[in-house]
Amino acid sequence: MPIQSIETRRVYQQIADQLSNLIKAGEFKVDSRLPSERDLAEKFGVSRPSVREALIALEVVGLVQIRMGSGVYVCKPVQTKSRSKMPRQDYAPFEVIQARLLIESEIAAQAALSRSMAHVEQLDAHLNDMIERAADNRQPLDADQAFHRTLVEATGNHVLKDMVEQLFNARSGVLFSRLANYFDTKKSWDQAIREHRAILRAVKAQDANAARRAMKHHMEKAFMRFSASWSKQSDHSNYTLGEPRAKV
Repeated sequence: MPIQSIETRRVYQQIADQLSNLIKAGEFKVDSRLPSERDLAEKFGVSRPSVREALIALEVVGLVQIRMGSGVYVCKPVQTKSRSKMPRQDYAPFEVIQARLLIESEIAAQAALSRSMAHVEQLDAHLNDMIERAADNRQPLDADQAFHRTLVEATGNHVLKDMVEQLFNARSGVLFSRLANYFDTKKSWDQAIREHRAILRAVKAQDANAARRAMKHHMEKAFMRFSASWSKQSDHSNYTLGEPRAKV
């Protein structure tokens, strides 16, 4: 028997695989609504963010449909050839946000100390671009990422720059993109713009502590925005950033 490589599966993958098997076994009927994220998290012994990531993965392959304001429903089986493959390499979206909080909070603090006026002007330009795009109902993501890239460039640290690029690449993954489709709205971007104003204000004032707090606040709010309830019947509370992500 040939030796096979060992695959370390992410928590959301394990949850998605179990739910997929239950759906295929008929434990959850077609058109039935799945239990709430809180109930599933308790049954699997995992965090609610991990459950949400698993549900997004199941939607990608066509096993469930997320209906905003209602819940998550089992879909009719689709032909294997037309079904998308389960995302296996994507980073878990909520882990990406948590990583950004830890890394970019310190980046903001360092940027406040080492920035030049040219950096401040670039940050201001990117923020204005975000404002204009949001006002025109255009996606401000590129301007948002340009803002964060300028912050890390202000630190002069190339290792941090590469780390931030990796986090941005994770943001463009299938899971994160699908999750963002539900919660990236004009209202959410208007909130994010206010948070970026606070970051810029602190960096411009060369107040490292204020910059750190502003970035931490921004990432915490982003986490909450992506964890907002999509079902009136399910639990309406947001997740906490430090919620344990136990294995299945």
